[in-house]
Amino acid sequence: MTISLHAFAKQHNLPKSSVHSRAQNLGIDTSSGLNYEAQTLLLREFGKEAAPQVTVEQGNHQSALTLQVGQAAASLEQFRTDRTRSALTNPREFMSGLTGFLDQIEQGMEQAEAQQEQELLQVRQLKRQSQKRIEQFRRRADEYRIKTDVLAHIQNAELDDLQDLTAEVNALGKPDAPGATGLPG
Repeated sequence: MTISLHAFAKQHNLPKSSVHSRAQNLGIDTSSGLNYEAQTLLLREFGKEAAPQVTVEQGNHQSALTLQVGQAAASLEQFRTDRTRSALTNPREFMSGLTGFLDQIEQGMEQAEAQQEQELLQVRQLKRQSQKRIEQFRRRADEYRIKTDVLAHIQNAELDDLQDLTAEVNALGKPDAPGATGLPG
């Protein structure tokens, strides 16, 4: 008997979202409801036992002969070959381990990305600070060049004046050159 996911969750007092999530993990299509096999699998997932599927016939008070064919339980052993079939003993544990492992790798990726982004921001900030400081230095170097050029020009002019004064002082008290009388004429 097929029932809707909502009816199944309600009947077994389970959260519908949890049932839907487990069904997806198990690869159960819920779009057309849940058949008996799907219900049994989901109940096992939630640690519950499935009620046996029973078909109830109303009957019409007729006496009918019922012949039983087969047995209540049957073994497929007689139909198998000697080949051994391997089976995964705990699929949920495997899936939990796989998910946990991949989650940790993804977390490591996120941390590495965050660190790399932080380093990039730091490099960008250093670049901006370096550009600003270099530009300050260039302006100061230009200022230095202009100022030292002006100072050198002024200093050279002052030295020229000092040489002239020194020559004037050195000329004081010197005898006149021969033929010069020293008197105004």
